[in-house]
Amino acid sequence: MNKFSCLITDYQGDDCNYEVSELSNNGVETIIANSKDTDDWIRYVEGVDAVLTRHAVFDKQVLDLMSQCKVIARYGTGYDNIDIASAKKKNIIVTYVDEYCADEVAEHTFSLILYAARNLSLFVNSVREGGWTPVPLPPIGRLNGKKITIVGYGKIGRKVARRALAFGLSVRVYDPYVSEGGLDGVTIYENIEEALTGTDIVSLHVPLIDETRHILNEERLNLISKGGVVVNVSRGGLVDVDSAIRLLDKGKLNFVGLDVLEKEPPEIGDIVRTHPKIILTPHVGYYSHESIAASKAICVQNILSVLKGDSPAGPLAD
Repeated sequence: MNKFSCLITDYQGDDCNYEVSELSNNGVETIIANSKDTDDWIRYVEGVDAVLTRHAVFDKQVLDLMSQCKVIARYGTGYDNIDIASAKKKNIIVTYVDEYCADEVAEHTFSLILYAARNLSLFVNSVREGGWTPVPLPPIGRLNGKKITIVGYGKIGRKVARRALAFGLSVRVYDPYVSEGGLDGVTIYENIEEALTGTDIVSLHVPLIDETRHILNEERLNLISKGGVVVNVSRGGLVDVDSAIRLLDKGKLNFVGLDVLEKEPPEIGDIVRTHPKIILTPHVGYYSHESIAASKAICVQNILSVLKGDSPAGPLAD
């Protein structure tokens, strides 16, 4: 392979030693910015042949500077931060990783559901503060027999459905691109309002596009049963969080579990950090040692394949 260069903007995990080693062993020099901020790496983009990125934004203005880049590989399952149309005009292949963290996201989803359903924050805080059993006890019901609506029935949505069925939940699914549930106990709805009406739990598993931004707006959030739970481990922007907070304060919703926000991280004083009925985790639903290793390996292989003139094994952004 000819001598190539690869810019690594921001990466998965604590370091990018694996990526640097594998690329170097295949004749690819690396430039490590360790930052998603454009100012920290913009000076390198004109001369690199490949880019490895996580959250760094590659808009038209940046892509227009990239005179010799052949491939941009993104560590995640989405590619909202890359202008795909502009990349295509520059003949830059954009790859991402698929399924590498499907189990982790499904597990994180159910962790938030269980945390909310059992009101664990109340019990954990009671013990940490020197108490024991809180008085009065909170009104906690069993999951078995309750209804969950899964919005988005791809690989992760199906894994969440399997876990929901194991807990005895009645599973509703809304996904305009899916006509069959594929599992006993799963009911497909053609209308999202019908799928949400009277449900006890909502879990979101769709990409963030114009059609899905604030897919859970105040009107739709009001369709959920009183005391319902909303969980979003997919993309920030799917839930109108301000409306959700109003409904939490009114007692309409009981808990909102979030791993993603429209702005990450939120401001220190943001109510989303401190609201007693919001369970917020720092966008780690994807994380495990295994998922990080898989993501790194897929991205590196995609880059090497393109630089060799082959088709990448991983999925291509469209």
